[in-house]
Amino acid sequence: MKTTRAEYTKRLNEVTLYFETIKLLDNGDCSIICKDINGGTTEKIIDGELAKIMKANGFLLLYNLIEATIRNSISAILNSISTDKLTFKLLSDNLKKLWINQEINKTKDISKFKEKVSELSEKILNDKLLEFSNECVNISGNIDAQRIRGIAKKFGYLEPKDGRGLQTIKDKRNQLAHGEFTFSDIGKNYTSNDLIDYKSEVVTFIENVLNNVETYINAKGYKKV
Repeated sequence: MKTTRAEYTKRLNEVTLYFETIKLLDNGDCSIICKDINGGTTEKIIDGELAKIMKANGFLLLYNLIEATIRNSISAILNSISTDKLTFKLLSDNLKKLWINQEINKTKDISKFKEKVSELSEKILNDKLLEFSNECVNISGNIDAQRIRGIAKKFGYLEPKDGRGLQTIKDKRNQLAHGEFTFSDIGKNYTSNDLIDYKSEVVTFIENVLNNVETYINAKGYKKV
C-alpha cells in the first residue's frame, strides 16, 4: 500500500497545483509572461475562452486521480495475495468467485469451454497456486462511486460512503474523451470553486477507499476464515 499511497499523493499534488492556478482566474484578468534567453518577453492573455478550457481540463485530472488510485489499490490487493502464495481452497468466497470469473472470461471460444472447466478443476483439485490479473475487475473509463462500491463488494472490503460528485466527474471526462462536447462547452458551466468542491469530495471518498483497502490487506481479508 505504500506505493499506492505514494502514487495517490503525487497525483493529488498535481491536481492541487493545477487548481491553485485556475483559482487565480477568478481574481480578474490574468496572463502568462515568458522571458526568452535574450531577455525579451512574450505575454499571453488568459481570456475567457482559455479559462473555460483550463477549467474543463480539471475534470480530466480529477478522473485520472480516481481511476489510477483505484487501479493501484487493486494491484496492492493482488500483490498481497501473490505474496501469500494461495491456492483456491485458501481464498475467501469473494476471491474464489472473482478468480473463476476471471478464468472463464478468458474463454472467448465456446467450443473450448469444457477444456477450460477441466483446466480450472485440475488447478483446484491439485492445490496449484493461483494468479490474478489486474483485469480481473474491469474499470477503464467508467469509474464512479457506485462502480467503486461494486469493486469493494467483489473483493469483500468495506464499501466507501457517499461520493455522488464522482458521477459528474466521470460523465464530464467521458464527454471530453469521446468528443461529445468541446472543452469550452464543459468549462463554461463551472467556476474554479465548483472544481475545488469536487476535489474535496474526491479526496474524502478516495482516502476512505485507501483506508478500507489497507485494513483489508492487513487483516488478509482475501483469505478463507
